[in-house]
Amino acid sequence: AGPVDAVFRAIESVIDSGCNLQLYSVNSITGGTDSQGEVTVRVDKDGRIVNGRGSDTDIIAASAKAYINALNRVLEKTTRAHPQI
Repeated sequence: AGPVDAVFRAIESVIDSGCNLQLYSVNSITGGTDSQGEVTVRVDKDGRIVNGRGSDTDIIAASAKAYINALNRVLEKTTRAHPQI
């Protein structure tokens, strides 16, 4: 019901990935008034779970970057030698 949720819903309305958000985490990378924040998200699609990360001075932008990073990973059509890679 906040700005991060609105960004995730807006991205999902365009991409329609069908992913489920499992984890949302915000950490500070640097200190001060212009500090950078790093957002980590974990999404699940059909049993495949991936993490995405994004960083920015704006947590909303960092959240969007992390979500798109995770969607790119989960929707990737490559065959991997090991499922954890």
